[in-house]
Amino acid sequence: MQIRRDLIVGAALTALAIAMIIQTQGFPRIRAMPYGPDLFPRIIAGGLILSAIGIVMEGLRSLRIKAAQDDTQVSPTSAYGAFAFVAIAALVAGFALLLPVMGFHIAAALVVLLAVPIFGGNILLALVLATVAPVVLHYVFYSLMRVVLPWGWLTPYAW
Repeated sequence: MQIRRDLIVGAALTALAIAMIIQTQGFPRIRAMPYGPDLFPRIIAGGLILSAIGIVMEGLRSLRIKAAQDDTQVSPTSAYGAFAFVAIAALVAGFALLLPVMGFHIAAALVVLLAVPIFGGNILLALVLATVAPVVLHYVFYSLMRVVLPWGWLTPYAW
């Protein structure tokens, strides 16, 4: 049943987020900066908790809207959900492998370009996000958080 699956996923995401928050408590503080190495994992944990809430609420909403379906029947929606899960996992793995070679900007643009259609966006949105997202993320990581990102193929143009 869909609602039970949503509750399990929501609980798992919440447990993962709480574990991340607990683990970051022992991170050392940096005196020269107003934030420490625990900031980014806590931001991710907050996003996981918000995602868990959204998944549970969507499950409850779909329970009210849809009539109960036979659990043995595989719907096109669930088949697409399985494809999307595998595709996103492959994109994350590909990003990790291509990052050192291509560099952050090109690898991130490629991942965004391929991920947006998986989530239902059109190709124009994918092109816009693939152009803007790596630049914005580079600014956040490099300028604000002082995290050096690999340039890869764009090393001659690094600033």
